Amino acid sequence: MSTRKPERGAPDVTLTGAPPLTPDARYPTTVRSGVSRRALLVGGAAAIMAGVAAGSAFGRGAVASAAASTASRSGTIKDVRHVVVLMQENRSFDHYYGTMPGVRGFSDKQALELPTGQDVFHQPAPARTDGGVMLPFRLDTTKYNAQNAGGLDHSWSGGHTAWNDGAWNQWVDAKSAQTMGYFTQEDIPYQRALAKAFTICDDYHCSLNGPTTPNRLYQWSGTIDPTGGRGGPATDNPADYDPVYSWTTYAERLQAAGVSWKTYANDEVGDSGADPYVGDYGDNPLWLFGQYHEALASSDPARQQLAERAGLHDGWKPNSGKGLDVHHLLGQFGHDCATNSLPTVSYVVAPYGWSEHPAASPDYGAHYTNAVVQALFSNPETWASTVLLVNYDENDGYFDHVVAPFPEPGTPDEFVAGLPIGMGARVPMTVVSPWSRGGWVNSQVSDHTSVIRFLEQVTGVREPNISAWRRTVSGDLTSCFDFTTPDTSIPGADVVPGLDQTQALVSAADADHTKPPIQQPAVGAQRMPAQEAGSAKHRALPYRQRADAAVDRRTGRVTLTLANDGTQGINHLVYPNIALPFRAEPRTIAAGASSEWVWETAATDGRYDVSVYGPDRFLRRFAGTVVPGDRTDVGLPHASVVADHRGRPALQVVLENDGHAEVRFDLSSNDFVEHTDTAHVHGTGRETVRWPLDPWGYYDVVVTANTGTGFRYRFAGRVDR
Repeated sequence: MSTRKPERGAPDVTLTGAPPLTPDARYPTTVRSGVSRRALLVGGAAAIMAGVAAGSAFGRGAVASAAASTASRSGTIKDVRHVVVLMQENRSFDHYYGTMPGVRGFSDKQALELPTGQDVFHQPAPARTDGGVMLPFRLDTTKYNAQNAGGLDHSWSGGHTAWNDGAWNQWVDAKSAQTMGYFTQEDIPYQRALAKAFTICDDYHCSLNGPTTPNRLYQWSGTIDPTGGRGGPATDNPADYDPVYSWTTYAERLQAAGVSWKTYANDEVGDSGADPYVGDYGDNPLWLFGQYHEALASSDPARQQLAERAGLHDGWKPNSGKGLDVHHLLGQFGHDCATNSLPTVSYVVAPYGWSEHPAASPDYGAHYTNAVVQALFSNPETWASTVLLVNYDENDGYFDHVVAPFPEPGTPDEFVAGLPIGMGARVPMTVVSPWSRGGWVNSQVSDHTSVIRFLEQVTGVREPNISAWRRTVSGDLTSCFDFTTPDTSIPGADVVPGLDQTQALVSAADADHTKPPIQQPAVGAQRMPAQEAGSAKHRALPYRQRADAAVDRRTGRVTLTLANDGTQGINHLVYPNIALPFRAEPRTIAAGASSEWVWETAATDGRYDVSVYGPDRFLRRFAGTVVPGDRTDVGLPHASVVADHRGRPALQVVLENDGHAEVRFDLSSNDFVEHTDTAHVHGTGRETVRWPLDPWGYYDVVVTANTGTGFRYRFAGRVDR
């Protein structure tokens, strides 16, 4: 008789921490209190990759010291033969990577500024007596049971409360003060090591501002059926394993096109019940589609193949008792890697205890992810032809400071009950492959539909479920790669730690249960965290963004013209900083298009102060007072920038004076480089100042004028090659 697997429970249920089970006796279990994870990872057992020894679980016979042959390579995406997708659970980007060097993290000076004059990291928290704000604080694993701190509200309603019409300032109210908790490299060393060895995306968002299942539906199908009719709109977590949806998934399209694919998931009874280290936690959303159940029940072997590839079956197996052995959990995947027989597309689904859900542990997730990575390393030919995408379905309730793109009201397939579906907060995405090595940062806007878009490029199979808006603003991940110069050598354990080392982290996670629970900073002890010293390389992007202000002194109208000279669509968010309600007004601008936004300053005594935020640190802020049209005896300052993307990137700041009195302009750097300049522009004159860029083309310059009108323009962004 088949064994029925217990369901996850009600939508958005808060789960308790996974029980501390005894690790496999083959590995050391003693961990000294107060020792950092990083020390364990660096100084742990000898760095031996999984399966190196003969007879290992992944069947690898010898160390691969040389790269696979590259004689038949085309130097294009056609060299990718396998894509493996591992989606983990419920972590935000800042929560994991806010202190990592080179990414858009806690030192972001282009972050949203709130009406208080403080940046978005200063989240309103009226209960705090030290300024009424809550700052990010470390979940210190050397002192507390921080890796098992538990989950927060991550519902559709809670996510939209924190979003607050784009004001992004209700996180503590919606999620609790714990929302501001984050880890450092000392706390999650493996995740950091993998990101530093390959490419990390720092503008990758969950697709829906809400819980797990809808976000997984976006990755597996490109939609949540927002208009209904096929079981949607899916904005919450339905009961696991019951067929409630009927739209077409991407896996079905692959099947119809003859493209090989497979889901790798454990099929034993477990998860958040008796044993969290077996099962699939309901994280394989293909169980929720009726057509897969129909295929499972069919007597036609061809139809049955759809269910078999999807990981559906007619009965859960009893618990094997081997849930703490990643070789057992990933046995079939390891075999297919070792024999170079992976399908074109693979979906890997972890059991609950290995999924990094905040009620579980990043340490366990590190070991499971490492098992997937080491399995790919087990065969040089497999590694030389494979891309691994490691992402997270949603952010749980954990804060991220970058305001997510969202569409204009009425955008087709992007609203449910008057609320934008997304995007949601940033979540981690690490791109592991021979074509993405070297510690790169990719800052192109992406979401879970980008995974399908990348698969489209590899397989040629298109997904029509993806909305036009998503295709406009979200990338296809190809900018993460350099297909012309792959590095197919197997990374050493000093770069990507071996399984012996991540097993030591599992032991640390078990030892954590003896530590006290996390504590918030005491009153007066809050300090804004800084990013670790260092830099990172940044991938070239298809963005060419502009935003300029034009002042009509006769009408008092200030018009912003937002333009896109690049090849990728962009989403700009416009914020009035004074007088008008503080909320974001989105402007989606296709490649080659432009849009306008107008401020009627006659209603605000001539004053204006407006900011425009866009991808890749793009920021424009225009503030001043409109001088009435009959005044001609004053200086009338204006400033703009001109970017030159040809050859060596360059930026010019154009200073103009439309009045008769001389204007002194002061220019000062706000970020990236140290530089100041001054220019005196006579009446009706113009002067151009060349502004220095950082090595990757970034700039942030503030321009003020001595006219007494509050003139202050700010230009930040990137001049890309």
